[in-house]
Amino acid sequence: MSGRTTRTGRTAPAFRTGPHPEPVPLSCSQERLWFLLHLNRGMRAYQFQATLELTGTLDAAALAKALTEVVRRHEVYRTTFAAGREGPRQIVHPPFPVELPVEDLRDAPDPEEAARAAVREAVRVDLPFDRLPLVDWRLLRTGPDRHVLLHLEHHLIHDGWGFNRFVEELCSLYGAYAQGLPSPLPEPALQFADYAVWQRAWLRSADAERQLAYWTSQLDGVPPYFDLPTDRPRTARRRFTGDTLRVTVPARVADQVRDLARRERVSLFTVMLAAFQVLLHGWSGKDDFCLGTGIAGRGRPETENLLGMLVNTVALRADLRGAPTFQELLTRVRATTLGAVQHQELPFDQVVTALRPPRIPGRQPLSEVAFAFHDSPLGAVTMPGLDVAVTVGVTNGSAKFDLSVVAIPRAEQAIGKGENTERDVELIWEYDQELFDAETVARAARHYEDLLAAVAADPHQRLATLTAPPEER
Repeated sequence: MSGRTTRTGRTAPAFRTGPHPEPVPLSCSQERLWFLLHLNRGMRAYQFQATLELTGTLDAAALAKALTEVVRRHEVYRTTFAAGREGPRQIVHPPFPVELPVEDLRDAPDPEEAARAAVREAVRVDLPFDRLPLVDWRLLRTGPDRHVLLHLEHHLIHDGWGFNRFVEELCSLYGAYAQGLPSPLPEPALQFADYAVWQRAWLRSADAERQLAYWTSQLDGVPPYFDLPTDRPRTARRRFTGDTLRVTVPARVADQVRDLARRERVSLFTVMLAAFQVLLHGWSGKDDFCLGTGIAGRGRPETENLLGMLVNTVALRADLRGAPTFQELLTRVRATTLGAVQHQELPFDQVVTALRPPRIPGRQPLSEVAFAFHDSPLGAVTMPGLDVAVTVGVTNGSAKFDLSVVAIPRAEQAIGKGENTERDVELIWEYDQELFDAETVARAARHYEDLLAAVAADPHQRLATLTAPPEER
């Protein structure tokens, strides 16, 4: 779902800054992931990888100093996790200097390919969560004016919104230190432990009870598992092995979809999600199912600049019953997404517990297929003397879901944060290799782009027309 901040406007406990009584609990999203990691030892699906390509004159010492300051500023970047008598707990460690190893690849026959190979090898390591560091960096030098900064981060301390804040802080700090200036950033008003303590108090509020009532009503009767046809039969134990396909919806098609969203007074996310539901409807024959999505969890202003795992999974019910037109489907999807935004704070695991779906080994109730929209704000990524290109979601050979699509609309990320002329939309299709062939996913990606163009041209088409073979439409 949209990563943008949406105010909840509901009464809640106030944030209290540390120190806090020991032990400091995990946030609910962290705790869910903690148990998942213990059930699936060695799983790398919840590790995040990104690269920053730096072209120009780099001051490596200033870069290391900037990373050190980020670690000092944000406790979550120096936090580890351990079991305790009352459940898992956070342990915050003192600040430490970041050592930025530099691997010089300039003498390789093909330095750029050598860098890609180094990244592929580096991302396949297991990041521990019981000892530092849970976030790690290394610098690859491929030319006198060319470097690649590899960012490795455990999802226990990561979400997409927080990563964008990290990039903005890194650029700001590097810009100051490269010019011999002090940090221009104010001290953080809130640390992640403050948020985790606040969330536990919120769970005892009447607001939490109201949100639970909404979700149990909204998801009543929905099939808890989505039987999307697969290329191979499922096994009782998932290994979370996967791959990704990165494609781009060209600016021409993306702008047509934006125009449709404006005409129908819905968000770009709503149109793209509805088209994805149509794709899955044609693929599976199902007309009532759930998709998982991540919602930023930044509905309170204190959390906007906070680094850490605030993102919450929500289950979006897809209702395609009654052969609606795409325009009619948009109305349904808009209502569903608005309801999710207004009830976004209730942890996903509490929703699942309340619904009590039958447990099936190797299956994930209400979230086996996911659609995410990464439009969390990101300002101009600039460093003095450098051109900077950020690539997120570098694959490490794993998959969190059977199938998930992450849409990255650069133009929407820039709203309120500066100008961005990139009008296309990048799509990252991540899939479980034990279930799907690469060609199956590539075919789905092509069909999805065709659907976007078709509904933008005529949203009054019925689903039967949209899901028919192209020659029959």
